[in-house]
Amino acid sequence: MGKKHLLILTYEMDESSQLFSHQVAVVNQLAKLFEEVTVLTGKIGYYKVDSNVKVYSSRWQNGKRIHSIINFLSIFLKIVLRNRPNAIFSHMTSVQSAFASPITSLLRIKHYLWYAHSSNNVYLKVSHFFLSGVLTATDGSCPIKSTKVKVIGHSIDPLVFSRKDEVVYPIKKFIHIGRFDPIKNIELIVETIHKIKKSHPDITFDNFGSPSKEVYAAYESKVIKNYSTTQNLEYIKFNASVNRNKLPSVIKSYDVFIHACDAGLDKSILEATLTGLPVVTINKQYLDIFGYWTTNSDTSQVSLTSEALTLLNFSNKDLIVELDRRYKIALQHADISLWASKVKNIIDR
Repeated sequence: MGKKHLLILTYEMDESSQLFSHQVAVVNQLAKLFEEVTVLTGKIGYYKVDSNVKVYSSRWQNGKRIHSIINFLSIFLKIVLRNRPNAIFSHMTSVQSAFASPITSLLRIKHYLWYAHSSNNVYLKVSHFFLSGVLTATDGSCPIKSTKVKVIGHSIDPLVFSRKDEVVYPIKKFIHIGRFDPIKNIELIVETIHKIKKSHPDITFDNFGSPSKEVYAAYESKVIKNYSTTQNLEYIKFNASVNRNKLPSVIKSYDVFIHACDAGLDKSILEATLTGLPVVTINKQYLDIFGYWTTNSDTSQVSLTSEALTLLNFSNKDLIVELDRRYKIALQHADISLWASKVKNIIDR
């Protein structure tokens, strides 16, 4: 059966969270492989977990870091000392892990951190020193390079993000889903749509997402004002974020996913690929895995606009063949059941 008791650290257990809704799915997938799972999370919302899962909240508050850390450590120590888990798995919780990992190292409890982000912060550096290992999605998903870092792919449920029954042709409806933050480069997406509209007048674009922080609200207002009010572009629409359980059906109602963030391999473009949508992006990690739409040998000359225009000129037959190829690759890199098995195998060593 392997390890009996796994403690999982998460930021949120809330299926409606724009940033961390997938952590519920991660917990439930890992719970299939362990007899007992305890979750210590920063925030509790709506969620469903299996019967062998217990969830506790540290009531983490971003504006009250010291108070939150003390509260987290208090609950963490009670769980660890009373229940003594066989291993600990931290999911994107480098801050909490920086404070917990010295304790787990002292107690000789295996502790692994899942980290898939380009930011090399001090908390990650501290965690890395004390942790048993760091698990990440691709070679470019973790800024730290060491023998402790293991690449295991992404965690997406292909049964939830299932493939569309047919390929829509010709392509008209563009979509982007993601938080409305500067790092997502939504302004570039809108500029690209505006450019290709000149040669493909039937296209439309819908953006779904809200700012992750109040400070980014100004960026959202600026983009919307420039392209919705000033230029009165009726073919471009800005919508609030979508509840995660509605994401698959929303994605499937469009023809192509456009994306302009190059800070790590976003789950959104993998989810879109699994649902059968062509993805137009400048994300280097995605392009390294799936390839470009354009056949230009000088990839430095490739842009979001050139990728979109090349895709729009694909024949229906060629598009079907290419999407089938990309779907198979996505299954290899992002199936949550394979991902969870890899996590367990590493923990069991």
